[in-house]
Amino acid sequence: MKYKFLGFLMFLILISGCKKDIEPTIRPVETFQATLIPKTLEYQYPGVVSPEKEANLSFRVAGPIDEFNVEIGSFVSEGTIIAKLDQRDYNLQLEAFKNKEAMAKNGYEAAKAISDNAKKQFARVEILYKEKAITKKKYDEALASYKAAISKEKAMLSQYDEAKKGVENCQNQLKDTYLIAPYDGYIHKKFADNGSIVGAGLPVVGISSLGETRVKINISENDIDKFLDIKEVFFIHNDKKYPLKLSEVSRVKSTLNLTYPVIFNFEENSDIPIDSQGIVSIIFDSTDETGIIIPAESIFEKNNEPNVWIYKDGVVNIKNIKIVKPYLNGMVIVKNINPGDKVVTKGVHELSENQKVNLLEPFSKTNVGNVL
Repeated sequence: MKYKFLGFLMFLILISGCKKDIEPTIRPVETFQATLIPKTLEYQYPGVVSPEKEANLSFRVAGPIDEFNVEIGSFVSEGTIIAKLDQRDYNLQLEAFKNKEAMAKNGYEAAKAISDNAKKQFARVEILYKEKAITKKKYDEALASYKAAISKEKAMLSQYDEAKKGVENCQNQLKDTYLIAPYDGYIHKKFADNGSIVGAGLPVVGISSLGETRVKINISENDIDKFLDIKEVFFIHNDKKYPLKLSEVSRVKSTLNLTYPVIFNFEENSDIPIDSQGIVSIIFDSTDETGIIIPAESIFEKNNEPNVWIYKDGVVNIKNIKIVKPYLNGMVIVKNINPGDKVVTKGVHELSENQKVNLLEPFSKTNVGNVL
């Protein structure tokens, strides 16, 4: 009995020694101080260098390619024969229509001779009829013959004209078996090769003009109006800035990605190769815009609405916001918070209303690698 009592006493001592007050965990948080949008806003778009003129060339007629005189990268002068189709069928067709034209010409000339003779005969008959030297029946017969001859002449002339147009069309088709460079430039694409059978209107080669180059970007419909008030614009390529000037803002969507193309010209001659990619940095006047800039990572969704945590006096509280538009470098323009508010940027999904937190100090700029 004595040992049982001592064991129970030791158990009580152990329990009392292990019992401690459990303190709530205070999470550390990082914050960002919300700032007003600057007087100018910078936006960046992916851009590509393109030639002043660029086209996919095609034959106007179909057939197998008999000659192909260029390769990708070849330089061509205006008027150069790029490729030629097999002309066999088009020569046969031309010969057939020339024969048809010759027959129609002979038929027309014969009908015209008959018509001219009928006209003379009717003129004599008409004089005799007025002098009452012949009967009306003879007169009517001569008139009918004259009208028939005139109708025959017109019919044969129509056939002759049709045959001549057929010859002209065959000659044009024969010319269209040649693919001609419309301007000086370089071949940048080939869609077919020697021996390929191509259809009328199908691309055969792509050609890029010489001379000035330009930069093309694509924007959404919501961005069109702000492009009317650009302060500065640069093309950034290989860490070098090239000044640009706005040339054209299209009001028609491109067929591929349903965005609106925007064209810029270089202010100075540039040696950047065609199809080079870079960043188009555009500075807009923001005097008509209002809003606050915060990091996108500070925004979370609750009840299908965007929110942020506002840090103040060691606690965080939720704040509903309105997102205006994205900005640079992962920042977002929002409304419904004040400049100077400290918004939490890390662990936003692990906090609760009125939760106590510790504010982490930002790392020193000299702390390379954030190891201190």
